[in-house]
Amino acid sequence: MNAQDLPLTQLLDGAKQFIVPIFQRDYSWGTKHCQQLWNDILRVGGDAAARAHFLGSVVYIAAEDNQAAIPRWLLIDGQQRLSTVTLLLTALRDHLKSHPSDDEALPSDEEVEDRFLRNRHGRGERRSKLMLRRADNEALSGLLAGQDLSDTAAETVRENDAFFLNRLAEADLAQVHAGIAKLVIVDVSLTRGQDDPQMIFESLNSTGLDLTQADLIRNFVLMRLDDELPKRLYEVCWRPSEQAFRRLLRPRLRSGRIDVEAIAHA
Repeated sequence: MNAQDLPLTQLLDGAKQFIVPIFQRDYSWGTKHCQQLWNDILRVGGDAAARAHFLGSVVYIAAEDNQAAIPRWLLIDGQQRLSTVTLLLTALRDHLKSHPSDDEALPSDEEVEDRFLRNRHGRGERRSKLMLRRADNEALSGLLAGQDLSDTAAETVRENDAFFLNRLAEADLAQVHAGIAKLVIVDVSLTRGQDDPQMIFESLNSTGLDLTQADLIRNFVLMRLDDELPKRLYEVCWRPSEQAFRRLLRPRLRSGRIDVEAIAHA
């Protein structure tokens, strides 16, 4: 395991791709989390004496095909943080594109895209620096490609993109850019065959959104398997069961996720 403090923008810079594995939950941060991130960015961006704002940890391990020209990393912890900042950067790119500025303190929309959002020489699914799960990824890919999202696109992705676009329309962009540059994470790179991703995931998940028992069971079972088998098990076994329980227990669901305690008392 290697751990170091690192600006989040430095983590995203360069040719690479972070992948949210199939065993992770969907993107779940709501607008209240976006508002808190926005407040922190404005605070640190407007204070010349503030050197950094600590955002949390980002933990990842090499994917099996990590030796390609664009290395790929499986996200073990930090999905919500990385996804939300990516949505903010996407909204910033779109705002800069529609509102060009001569302010030398601001990057161009092309610079934001090339450094933090998309791999210039990537093809297909390797084009984006962040790949989410299923419907979330379809929505994010659409945003990265500059498309307007339909009303059926992943709701959380769509709402948070709109949130940041609205905030950017009224903000001091230089302050926002300065604040983003001061976001710092603990960059934790795990080593295959040496570190236990499941143990580290559980020990780190004391902040952010609480995991339900279903989340923990899914992670425990699927995280310990090789890369391809979890995908098949998830699509064939776990996801159909999850969808069936959602239909059965929809009134008892919390935050759109299965609560095993509710199942036990159903």
